[in-house]
Amino acid sequence: MATRTDNGTRTAVNWILAILSAPGALAVVVYSYLQVLGTAGCSSGTCTKFGPNETVFGLIEYGTPAVAAVAVALSFVTARHRYGIVVPVIAWIVVIGAAVVLFTTF
Repeated sequence: MATRTDNGTRTAVNWILAILSAPGALAVVVYSYLQVLGTAGCSSGTCTKFGPNETVFGLIEYGTPAVAAVAVALSFVTARHRYGIVVPVIAWIVVIGAAVVLFTTF
């Protein structure tokens, strides 16, 4: 049986993770732009293998902030539920996955 304090703590952790996924997604997007700008001086022969392909880059660029926004929106419904923490955890998995793809390809 969960007490009211446990439920309040769980809700607070859920909201903290959900809201912090937005700055995490922003950091991934800024990092991706900085990496692309860093390759701006490369010619086609010297920098052919930098970064993910265009499809993956587009998914990271537009999908990561969308996932963070959906996590915050869904948290309005799921934050007080027992397994509501799954929503921000999945958002963080996507954000971290996008960062790992960018770190390994640039």
